[in-house]
Amino acid sequence: MTELVDAAAANAADAWHEAITLLTRCVPGGYVRQGTAGTRLYYTAIPIPEINAVCVDPEPNLAEAAAFAAELSEHGLPWTIQVRGEVDPRLARLAARYGRTATSTLPLNAWHAGAPPAVNPHRAMVREVAGAARVREVPGEDAATFAATLAAGFGMPREIAEIMCQPALFEAPGVTGFVLDLHGEAVATALNVVVGDHVGMFHGAVPPQHRRKGYYRTLVTTGLAHAVARGARHAFAQNTPMSWPLYESLGFRPAETWTYLGAAAR
Repeated sequence: MTELVDAAAANAADAWHEAITLLTRCVPGGYVRQGTAGTRLYYTAIPIPEINAVCVDPEPNLAEAAAFAAELSEHGLPWTIQVRGEVDPRLARLAARYGRTATSTLPLNAWHAGAPPAVNPHRAMVREVAGAARVREVPGEDAATFAATLAAGFGMPREIAEIMCQPALFEAPGVTGFVLDLHGEAVATALNVVVGDHVGMFHGAVPPQHRRKGYYRTLVTTGLAHAVARGARHAFAQNTPMSWPLYESLGFRPAETWTYLGAAAR
C-alpha cells in the first residue's frame, strides 16, 4: 500500500519521537539525548534492543550517529540503530563496527480524524464485547495491574513490565493507560500518549487466552475517541502483523517503514 505523503509522515515521526522521549523519561535510569543535527539517543536501562536506540533520519549525520553508538555500546545492554527508511551504506558500515548487522523493519502507521470508518467505541463495545466487560482508565496506584497484563500479553518477564510501567507514567501529562476488565480481571491493555494534535497508541497487549474476542478492538476505538475528545486529530502506531489488520480496518494507513540494525542472533 502506498505510504502517506512526506509531510504527514514527517509529522507522525516527530510526534513519535516526542512520545518516546516522554516514555523514556518515565523509566528509572532512562534518558534522552539529541544532537544538533537531529540524531537522537534513547536509553531505558531495560534489556530490549528496540528501546535503547540511536535514531537517525534518512540522511544521517555520521559523526553524531557514531558518538551515540559508542555511548550506547558502553551500557552493555542490547541496542539498535533505528533508521527512517532505507539504510545509508555508510551507516551500515558504522553499525557493523558495533556488530549491528541484523536487519528488521517496522512500519509507522498513521490515522487522521474523519478517516473512514468513523470511530464509534460504544457501538464496538456492544457488538464485540460481552456486557461483563468494561474499559477503565488506570491510575498510578494501579500500575501493577497494567504491568501484569502487559507482561502476559507480550510474553515478557513481569519485572521488566513493571519497570516500563511506573506509577509516574500514568500521571504524566498527556498519558492515559487503559485496561479492559472482564468479570473483574484485566484482560487487555492500551496506552495513549497525546503530543500536540497527535496521539501515539502504545502497549497494546492481550494475553493469548483472551485474544480474538474483540477486547483489543474495543480498547483501540475507545482510545481513539478519548484522544479526539482531547484535541487529537491524528494518531500513530507501530504495528506487528498480528495487530495491523485491526488498525487498518479503523482507517490507519502506512506512513513510513523504519529499519532497525541490531546484533545478529548467536
